[in-house]
Amino acid sequence: MRILPPALVLALALAACSMSGLPGADLMASGSQRPGRSGLIGRPTPAQRIIAECALLAEARRREPTLHPGVAEGCPGVSARDMRPLAEQTASLRAANAAALPDGVAAGSRAEAVFRRMITRGVPAPLARTLSLDANFAEAAR
Repeated sequence: MRILPPALVLALALAACSMSGLPGADLMASGSQRPGRSGLIGRPTPAQRIIAECALLAEARRREPTLHPGVAEGCPGVSARDMRPLAEQTASLRAANAAALPDGVAAGSRAEAVFRRMITRGVPAPLARTLSLDANFAEAAR
């Protein structure tokens, strides 16, 4: 059995998601989101986590307009691809692995994966650290 790298698994999951638009209009229309402290009661579905993570990536692009268009590759409604040179993608991966975790993000947690995935996609570490305080980060990491 071959295990896929986490970044590829996310890309496949995002690509398989049939929802359109951000951030999760289909989920809210279906009534699967219920009010709560962070927008949901209980655990969010994988699709809701993906939508929250995609909303984080959209916010990163809004705050840092120079980010490459493929930062949100695989998100619902996004057709842009990560066309950065391999050396740049590898540098992002190294930066993600080297980045210190923000306060409140435990090593080995889903929050760590979301944080490091943002950096791997090309979000600068200081911006990823700032976005770790965003409600969408909390939703993606629950």
